[in-house]
This record gives sequence, structure tokens and C-alpha cells, in this order.
Amino acid sequence: MRSDQQQPQINFLANGIGFFFRMTMMRITVIVTLLLSVWADVTPPVEGNFFSRQIETQEQKDGKSGAPAAASNVLGSEAQVGSVITFHDGVVYAKLVNNNRIPLVGYGVGNINHELVKGMVSSAIQDTKKIVMIDTAHASKNEHLVAEGIVKGVEKMSYKKKKTEIHVVTKVWYTHLGYERTKLSIQESLESLRPALDHDKVNLKLHVLLHWPRCYGNVPWMDCENEEQKLPDHVKAAGPDPSLDPDNAWKQSWKALEDMYLSDEYPIASIGLSNFHLKEIEQVEAFAQIHPHVIQMNLWSLLYDAHLIDYCHKHRIHVQAYNIVQGTISQPDQAPRAMRHLEKVANELSDEVGESLSPVQVILAWLIQHGVSVIPRTTNVLRLEENSAVALLNVPAFSDHQVETVAHAVEAYLSGDDLDDIHVSVTFHAVSKDVVLYWMGHDGDETSEIGIELLRVGDTFDETTYPGHKFRAYDAQNKDIWTEHDISANYGDHVHIEL
Repeated sequence: MRSDQQQPQINFLANGIGFFFRMTMMRITVIVTLLLSVWADVTPPVEGNFFSRQIETQEQKDGKSGAPAAASNVLGSEAQVGSVITFHDGVVYAKLVNNNRIPLVGYGVGNINHELVKGMVSSAIQDTKKIVMIDTAHASKNEHLVAEGIVKGVEKMSYKKKKTEIHVVTKVWYTHLGYERTKLSIQESLESLRPALDHDKVNLKLHVLLHWPRCYGNVPWMDCENEEQKLPDHVKAAGPDPSLDPDNAWKQSWKALEDMYLSDEYPIASIGLSNFHLKEIEQVEAFAQIHPHVIQMNLWSLLYDAHLIDYCHKHRIHVQAYNIVQGTISQPDQAPRAMRHLEKVANELSDEVGESLSPVQVILAWLIQHGVSVIPRTTNVLRLEENSAVALLNVPAFSDHQVETVAHAVEAYLSGDDLDDIHVSVTFHAVSKDVVLYWMGHDGDETSEIGIELLRVGDTFDETTYPGHKFRAYDAQNKDIWTEHDISANYGDHVHIEL
């Protein structure tokens, strides 16, 4: 039997890094108060959020670390951000309050085409990527495919003598709330995962969350009545319709999670919640034996719900974030100037590490460097590699300014309030003759050229522009003589061009 009541306490770091986007306190107060007023439990807003605890690195006593070489500059051999961050076999983990661990980099397969699941999961867990956490749900009806993908993947790694530790996060759908329905859901998940659980090369760790606290009738895509009617008879027979007692159905589900977690009969490493409001999570204290080990939330809640994040810190609840890419740079028109700021940070980090990094990698690394698990979803193998644990652990540690820049950029995507623009600064210097400077746009179309400035010998002219734009300097005495200049610099750079 396991108990969460005798676990050692780990002090939280309280070193603020002035992170919360440098937004005005008035704006933070308005956002948080509006959110909490919906729950009819308005309390004074909390200053700060998940990122207000700075990572502190510390070497292990024996001087050894399971971290890859590049990672020592990111998190050290251990880092503390509400929970201890450790490395093993090139994978970065968060240590949960129950002393189990969970990877910081995962792969979400919840809604991807079933035909792709097996192959993508198999590819994800290879040593070239080391994505050893797969996020799915009972409602996605693909847990058996996840298991097949895990088995296929480990059998490709036949050179390994030890079992490969794989973590699966699955969730109980709101149609299966209530004690008996939840037990049934988990038993079905376990049966679907059985090929991986029983495989002699797999050490599978299962994390089970309640997907939603209830079905909400005012959410357009939640079809509460029809979903209940379409359930198989054996599910209906297991327990009552949870919509008949929505305030208590999820509480009974939590008791089922506790009982199954505490029983040695079920190989469950942790239990938790997804998409729960703080008001509901606080109710757990009143009836539960065990606090949630993990909470999964969207990026909006992570950045704006300071009360919820503060609660997670106080109770050492590990946070996983979803909807990271879809909620930000997959919508480039939402905040085009924010993208330029992200590209600037990506370029700076690329120069430091010696390889190209993308804005997506910047956002994901920004989160894991603060101890937040990420579970990006993709059906593109190249994107899978870019979002992998191997790639993200190669991203250098962010400077304070870079941390703040990414925070501002992400907030701009979520709020729709774009950032100030960022450019390439160019100084043109007429060294040997008088020239007339023209802007040619970013495709070099002569019909769209625009005259900018006449520069006499020795003159300089400062301009702001963008990467990829073109300029042409004509000889002031003979327009048939000219030189063309492509701006190949990165956002935020300053270049000097002699004419």
C-alpha cells in the first residue's frame, strides 16, 4: 500500500524574477478578478504566477549527473521549481510529491488520425528523440494504438538490455464520472494498454487524470445528453448519469482514483485533474485522502490564473500545459510582431548553441526550463524531432531578458494585443561617391522601388527594415550604375553597409 501522507517536504523557491510579463498590476487584477468572478468566489488577486519561482541549480553530491552535456547550462543536474527536476538517461523529469517522477517533454496523440498513432509513438520513443511520455485519453479511443506503438518502438531498440521506462497519461471522460464508471474507464484503459504493460522490454508508468469536472451544457462542442444516450449499456449499468449530480459525480470519481492508486492491483504512478477550476480543486481538501499529483491546464490558465498556480505551488502539484502551439504561433496573424520577437530570441539562442532553433522550440524550452511539462501534438515526423526531449534539452538557458521577451510574446498571442514592432537597424555609409538610395521591397521588383535618400560622400543614413528586404544604391551621376543590398540580418540586429 502507498501513502502520500509521509512524503518529505521540499521547500519552494521564492526568488521572484519579475516575470509576469511586466504587465501593470491593474491589468493583472482585472483579468484575474473577471476570471474568479465567474466562479462566484472572488478573493484578492495573487501577484505572480507559475514562473515567479526561479530555477536554482545544484550539483549532486557525487558530482555525477544523468543530464546530457548541454543540459547542465539549462537546469543543472538538479533544479528546483516547486518540485525537484532530475535527469536520467538523457531525459528530464519532474519529481512528484509522491516521489514518483514524470517527464517534462511528452507527445500528445489525443486527436490525431488513428492510422498515424502507432508509427508516431514508435518514432517518438526512439533514442534520437527520447519522448517517453505519451498523452492521450479514454475518449480518444486510441490507447490500444499507443500500446502498439510503444511495443513497436521498444522492439526497434533491441540493443537495449534494460527495460525502457515509458509514461502514459490518460484521462477519464466526463461521461464516466462517478465511482463505478470511473473504475470501469480505468480498467478499460489498462486493458487497452496491456500489450505494453506486459512487454518484457517496457516499464510502463500510468498517470490517470479526470479529464473534466463535468459536462457543461453551455459549451457548444459538449453534447451532454446525446453522449450519455450513445454510451454502451455496460457503462450505463455501471453507475448513474453523472449529469444528475454534477457537483458530486467527480468527487466520487476522485475516490475511485484514490482507491485504485493505493491498491497494488493497479500500476498507477500518479493521479490528477485536467481542466478543473481552482474552486473545485480546493474542494478536494475537504474529502480526499490524496491531493492531486498532477494538474493539466491550457496555456491561458498557466499564464493568467495566478491563484491556481499559487495553489499548485503550495501543494506541490506538478503542472502540465497543453494547447501551447495551437494557442500561439499556429495563428501567426494574431500577433505578427510578437513572432518577430520570438524569432529574435530563437536567433540569439541559435548563435549560442550553433544550430538553428525555431520559435516553437523557444516557447517549449521556455516552459520546461521553468519545470512545466509540455505535450505538443503533431503528425509531422520532422516537427516531432524538433519538439523532442533531445532537441529541447539542447536549447541554452534563457537570459532574464529573453525570458521576459518570450513571456510578452506569448501573452500577445493569447490576448490579441500585439507587441511593439522590432526591426533590423541599418546604417548606410556613402564612402566613395554620391549615391541615391532606393528601397526595393522584399522581392526586388523594380516597378515598386521607392526613393529614400540622397547621400553625399561621407554621409550616413540610418534606416529600420526587415530581414529579406532589398535596397539599391544608384550612382548619383549615372543611374545605370548601381549596387544591390539584401538584408540578411536577424530581427534586432544592426548592420553597417558601405556604399
